[in-house]
Amino acid sequence: MPLRQARADDLSVLSTIYAAAFYDEDVVGALMHPHRDKYPSDYHEYWAKQVREWYWSYHHQLVVTYTTTPAGEEVLTGVGDWIRYGTGWESYWGLWGNWDPRTIVTPAVRLRHRIFSYGYPNRAADPTMHAVLSQAMLYSKHLWSGRRDTGWYLNFLAVDPAYQNRGYGRALVAWGIEQAQKENVPASVISGTGKDTFYQRCGFHLLAGHVTDGKGNPLNGKVEGGAVLFCDAKET
Repeated sequence: MPLRQARADDLSVLSTIYAAAFYDEDVVGALMHPHRDKYPSDYHEYWAKQVREWYWSYHHQLVVTYTTTPAGEEVLTGVGDWIRYGTGWESYWGLWGNWDPRTIVTPAVRLRHRIFSYGYPNRAADPTMHAVLSQAMLYSKHLWSGRRDTGWYLNFLAVDPAYQNRGYGRALVAWGIEQAQKENVPASVISGTGKDTFYQRCGFHLLAGHVTDGKGNPLNGKVEGGAVLFCDAKET
C-alpha cells in the first residue's frame, strides 16, 4: 500500500477527505457541527484550518495513502494525523530538531485562524461545543502518564468514502505503530463509535479507559465510543 508524508499542495484535498469521512461522525460531525447541512462551506473550512495547523506543527505527521490512475495521476485516498508527544520528539527530525522552522510558523498560523474566526465565525458549529474535545481530554489525560507519557498518538484518521474497505486505513495505522515500535514507545488512539474492532485488529489490544468517562465530562452520556486503546511498548 503506497504511503508518503503529506505535502503543502495536498492540504485542500486532505481537508475534503476529512470533511467527508467525519460528516456523520457523532462528535466532530453531529455534536460540534449540527448546522453542517445548512453551512457546508463553513464545515469544510473547519477541517481546512485543522489540516493547516497540523501540517505546520512539528509534533504532527500527516501521512497519506494514494492510488495511481492508468494515466499516471496520483489520487489521495486517505490521511492519518499522527502526533509524536512527550520527550525526545526532536530526535525524529534528526539535525532539524528544536531548530525546525515550524516552531515559528505554527503559532502564526493559529493566530491567523483565530483572528479570521472573529470576522467569519463557523456558522455550521454549535459555539458551546467548540472546545468539547479538549475539555473531555482533561478527564482522561492521566491515561497518558507514567510509562505512557511519551509515544505516538493517532489524532484523526480518515479515508475517502469512495476508497473505504480497501486497506488504506489499516496502512495508515500501521505506519504510526511502526514508528512507535522503532522507538519502543507506546502508540495510542481514541476509537470512534463502532471502530473498536478495527483498531484492535490493527494492533491496539489494550483498553485503558474511555474519553467519555468522568462526572462533569461534556461527552459523558452524549456520544458512544471513545475507547482509549494502546499498543504498549515492550518491557525492557
